Amino acid sequence: MNNDPSRPGPVYDRMMRLLAQNDLPALCDWLGVPLEGAPEFLSGTFPRETLATDLLVRVGPERMLHTEYILRPTADVAGRITVYRGHIMQRHPGARLTQVALVLGEGTLRPGDDPKNGFYLGLRTLYLREADPAALLAHPGLAPLAVLARGDRRQRGERLAEAFELIAREPEHRRNVLTEATMTLAMITLDRPTIDRIRKEIDMTVADMADFYAESDFAVLIRDRGRAQGRQEGRREGSERVLLALLRSRFGPRPELPGIADLLARTDDDDAAIMAIQAAATPEEIEIPAVRSESAGQ
Repeated sequence: MNNDPSRPGPVYDRMMRLLAQNDLPALCDWLGVPLEGAPEFLSGTFPRETLATDLLVRVGPERMLHTEYILRPTADVAGRITVYRGHIMQRHPGARLTQVALVLGEGTLRPGDDPKNGFYLGLRTLYLREADPAALLAHPGLAPLAVLARGDRRQRGERLAEAFELIAREPEHRRNVLTEATMTLAMITLDRPTIDRIRKEIDMTVADMADFYAESDFAVLIRDRGRAQGRQEGRREGSERVLLALLRSRFGPRPELPGIADLLARTDDDDAAIMAIQAAATPEEIEIPAVRSESAGQ
């Protein structure tokens, strides 16, 4: 679990990785990184120092792209990326490496160059808040990023609605990933009431939301454990464990989370519980769904 406030953390990291894996050509085109042939996603974990890049991919025969997603930059970012460069070049000697820092929220990243001593890191830094939203909305694979792009709160709300409408026309397997990414990333710049209002204005119902949350890995785990345990109390215990894992993944190891997991598991509505966790920006904002009756669950 990463508690460094300068980095997006597992929630935003996972969303950005999903976007890259879902449509890497669109991301590379937007970043201005040529993509030659079929891309190869590589391991970015370096066990000796427990380092893990946010994205490491081979984009050509001898060319690689390393991208880090930064929520709020701090002074140590350039140093950390320098360390990554050393490890990557050791593991992949001879490769030409492009490193990009993508700032999702506010703040300014200090460059890692030291001209007086002849050191140039060559890190490219892109700020989503300065990006052209039209360029992002031009491709469904980048549409979830439009809510972080240039504009005020009202304009970002409009971009969110446009992103939802664009994504709604995608095939189901892509629509689910893009919708989840859009909802999650929107919380960086918009509050929950605004997101909920926009969702309702474009007729995205709670049932629509449950459709893609129901296909998440956590939902599948919950249902599988419930079937294996066979009886209601056992199913509820299995659900509580997986819901607690999801809560900790999203909010970190906080003492109130086991109690919240217990309340969510008691609703006997796993899809609604997962949706409530994903929709909340903090544990305090989680809305516990109504307890589903026995007749409703049959």
